Amino acid sequence: MAEAAPGRGDLAAYSLLAFPLAFGGLPLYIHAPDFFATERGVPLATLGLALFWLRLFDAVVDPVVGWAGDHWPRTRGGLIVAGSVLLACGVTVLFVPPALPVLIWFALAMALASLGHSVISVNLMTLGGLWRREPGQKSRISAAREGFGLAGLILAGVLPSALQPLIGRQAALLALAAVLAVTLLIALPIFRGWLASVRLQIAVPPDARPDWQALMPFYTVATLVLLSAAFPAALILMLVRDLLGAEALAGTFLLTYFVAALPGAAVAGWLAGRIGAVPVWSVALILSMAGFAYALTLGPGDVAAFFAICLATGFCFGADLVLPPAILSDRIEATSTQAAATRAYAVLGFLTKVALALAGAVALPLLQLSGFRPAEANDTNALRALLLLYAALPLLLRGIAVTALIFLHRKGAI
Repeated sequence: MAEAAPGRGDLAAYSLLAFPLAFGGLPLYIHAPDFFATERGVPLATLGLALFWLRLFDAVVDPVVGWAGDHWPRTRGGLIVAGSVLLACGVTVLFVPPALPVLIWFALAMALASLGHSVISVNLMTLGGLWRREPGQKSRISAAREGFGLAGLILAGVLPSALQPLIGRQAALLALAAVLAVTLLIALPIFRGWLASVRLQIAVPPDARPDWQALMPFYTVATLVLLSAAFPAALILMLVRDLLGAEALAGTFLLTYFVAALPGAAVAGWLAGRIGAVPVWSVALILSMAGFAYALTLGPGDVAAFFAICLATGFCFGADLVLPPAILSDRIEATSTQAAATRAYAVLGFLTKVALALAGAVALPLLQLSGFRPAEANDTNALRALLLLYAALPLLLRGIAVTALIFLHRKGAI
């Protein structure tokens, strides 16, 4: 007999924590490097190298978080509370005047925020993946969580740009940190109430471990897709300001992208429950490639064209958020390694951060070598390098990813 579908109240109580969690993810990697490059004077290549080493730190942290969640599943609620404190503190101190050399301050604050983000996100995804067994319900749970996360992305992405003309950039980013702290204080008690009432009934054998070989095809495709999203995330503010010449519209572009992802996530979750997550993801990846191909035609002043690109790629981004955790949950179910699920989700979280780090470590030094200077006048070659890294490289990565996804799905490996 199939389990009853989770009610909307339970879905909201579980998913609400994803709203503040989103503040410490993509928006942090959009705003922080550009802030430290333009306001603190840190060279682009130095920032890229620092971000790379920070993600190596995550290489140690994420598996430890996963191991702790699997071996002491009753502590997941306490771990999430501790992670919330770390996340709020890290984001706040990142944007206050540094009390140490600026690069050390950047690295320490980002490490603190990343640690908190890892602890929350890995355990939150695990709890959602273990809540129900049916693939359709897994997609529904994932869609609800990512919907709240997208709402958080929208606020975190546009709030600094909206407040900057009124109170200045640093104060706007500190306001973002304050909103993060307040929403965490609201979401945590609601989430803890849900956790106390839900029955997961997961047995944890001491020798449980994920079937890494069976999960590797999924991780390979996910890495390619994550990399293809990380390059535009790292470069969008520079593209808008330095290529399009539309810095005042940066917040509007981000809002358009994230708002478009909301129906994209809902449609992807609905379709995945009916025809399967892998076919839906394949189509979404192909559609997003058309958006990146169109982006290669951008030039100064092409504001309307970039709005269209934000709408198209944002809609497809909704599928990128919802479907990979649902597919991973299905693979965990298929390999009967639910008791080691936290470690499996930890790898997905780790890959997300590695992708962001590699994008920074590759793109920023290459831009510097091309002669590109943020917020300054740049020649045609430097702007062309910016556009190629923003659009051409993601287009190539997505082409490889969707080819691999279709091939591996036909083989039954995903």
